[in-house]
Amino acid sequence: MTIGILTALPVEANAVVSLLDNVGSFHDPLDQNRYWTGILPSTDPARPHGVAALMMSKDNTRSAAYYCANMVRTFPGIQVVIMVGIAGGVPRLQTPERHVRLGDIVVAADGIVDYTHVRQEHGKAEPRGRQSAGLISQRLLRAARELQLEELRGHYPWAVWLDPARSPQARRPPADTDVLYVRGIPVPHPERPVIGSMDGLPRVHHGVMGSGDVLMRDEQARDELAARYPDMLAIEMEGSGIAASTAAEDRAWFMVRGVADYAEPAGKNDRWHLFASYAAAAYVRALLEMTPALDGPGIRLGGRALPVLAPAEREQLEALLRRLPAAVDVRAVWQATVPELPRPSPEVLATPAAAVEHLAGLNADAAGLHPAVVFIARLGRSLGEHPVGAELVGWAEARAASAGAADALRARLGDGSGPSGGGPVLLIDIMTDGIDRDSCRITPYIQDGGGPWRPRPVPGGPADVPVTGLEEAARGLVEEAEQLWTRSTEPAGIEFVMPAGLLNLPVQWFTGPRIFGRSDPLCLAYTVTVRSRERMREPRVHRAWGNRWRQIDAKPYTGRVLWGIAERTEPAFDAWAADLRADDRYAVVVLSESPDSPWGRRELFAALLAGVPVILWDRRLARPADSAHGLGSLAGEPGELPARTRRVRVEAYQAGTDEPGHSGRWVALLWDDPRRLLTDPGVAS
Repeated sequence: MTIGILTALPVEANAVVSLLDNVGSFHDPLDQNRYWTGILPSTDPARPHGVAALMMSKDNTRSAAYYCANMVRTFPGIQVVIMVGIAGGVPRLQTPERHVRLGDIVVAADGIVDYTHVRQEHGKAEPRGRQSAGLISQRLLRAARELQLEELRGHYPWAVWLDPARSPQARRPPADTDVLYVRGIPVPHPERPVIGSMDGLPRVHHGVMGSGDVLMRDEQARDELAARYPDMLAIEMEGSGIAASTAAEDRAWFMVRGVADYAEPAGKNDRWHLFASYAAAAYVRALLEMTPALDGPGIRLGGRALPVLAPAEREQLEALLRRLPAAVDVRAVWQATVPELPRPSPEVLATPAAAVEHLAGLNADAAGLHPAVVFIARLGRSLGEHPVGAELVGWAEARAASAGAADALRARLGDGSGPSGGGPVLLIDIMTDGIDRDSCRITPYIQDGGGPWRPRPVPGGPADVPVTGLEEAARGLVEEAEQLWTRSTEPAGIEFVMPAGLLNLPVQWFTGPRIFGRSDPLCLAYTVTVRSRERMREPRVHRAWGNRWRQIDAKPYTGRVLWGIAERTEPAFDAWAADLRADDRYAVVVLSESPDSPWGRRELFAALLAGVPVILWDRRLARPADSAHGLGSLAGEPGELPARTRRVRVEAYQAGTDEPGHSGRWVALLWDDPRRLLTDPGVAS
């Protein structure tokens, strides 16, 4: 984790957590606090910010200092602590360009005035002036300047998160509830400046915030502070504590607030708390998206920052890497570890040590699991019986356990996201003939079970068959695979890697080998899924594909399901496809029609282009209205979707001809794990 976010109120915490990706929770036995963890985009799509968020139990500066200190001790990689939430605005009727209104966003770009930290002289208490400005994160200040530039161009990157259609809780209260009182009498607001203003959106202000240990509900005291500090825009209760605590820990801080009231009694209520909280959180998300990834501190190996290691651990790892055999397939281990990243330079894959050095510069994921640790574990697993393999796995397991990510590492090594969990898999790659569309070439691959994903070609190589002969060819391949799996005790799966034109074939109902005089459909004995050959061959969509797949792996699952278009018009489709591309939380798409129809095919390719890894549909060209219920029952949390799909297919088979419309008979599942590519990434043949 490189970013810490503190909030004081439940409404503020809810706003922050709702805008994180891959949300999880974390608890350290030595820290009584419970944290939310997640990621937020950075300027580098391959290196998002790791974020830890915490809600304080009390809203004052001393509590803020305490919670901030705990946070950076629990997450030593945190470089910046951001305070996000609401504040009281300081109105300036005489200077419209500095006048704040309810819902506006205030950035403490020029520091904090701790107005309750005073010097007593000559019978008067005088605030000690602006403090802690020098510790503001310079990277976030630069990003805030870039957002200012975007605003001058008419772009508001944070505004998309305040769209009620996307975030219903962020609905802006009516404008007539923004009432400003002067001496208890309502007064009109000055006109908004043209620059930096857009109807219905908050303005973003940059300046000074007042910070104190008292809840400001005093118009006279507020105005006296405003007169003393002409650039003070808002007043809050935690910032000075965070500034002091981060200074003691040699970290930077930042603060963003949404204006929820005017710090006076006549108009103070909670009506704007929800929107102001979301406005501040939305701005922080956009701010971090403009900020390069922050490397966490660590002991260096080969010039790159590794996860924090004691000297003895670092020496142990270097010794293990020196003992590796020469014939190590670094590329295969890399692809199994970080398939969502672009293919690195040959120098990075030249040696295991070079790959570790490169991965060491990346952030850990939301579970605290670092990709360098995963790589080392997979490297050990790839060595089979070689003695150093077990030692590498043990080293990685110890590092993951110390980071609280032991379960996450076990899940990653198990490769349970495939159709058969960690069991054997038969991949049948199907390529249609460019001239004879009724002919195709099939190439089978076998994955023997757990360990790194390294499917190998089945002896005998590719075969050319007519499309009408695919069922017979598949039956023979399954029989061959079973001969190779005689020692396996795990459930097996079958993946058909097919071009879009064949995806609607009923491959799950192909009959398997005839045994003891009986030949059953494949879906009774195997988990059967289809995969997109076009996407496997197109590396330019692999990054988006890998990013969305993280939603599937996240615990708890926070992804979303997008149903196909309801209205068959070009504008409706364009709006649907734009929504799909813009929101990477969509991990599952349910097509409105099968891919054999024009609209279903367009939806399919839009989902493949956006990187959606899981796609469901009813194979019938004219889908009955009641099939939506069956698809909807499958399209919840997708982690067990292959197993659930197999169950409903078995139920449909058991129902037989009594229920020809059973959804299990017609459901098709594209389950496309980007970590499970064929031998040459991007070339599926």
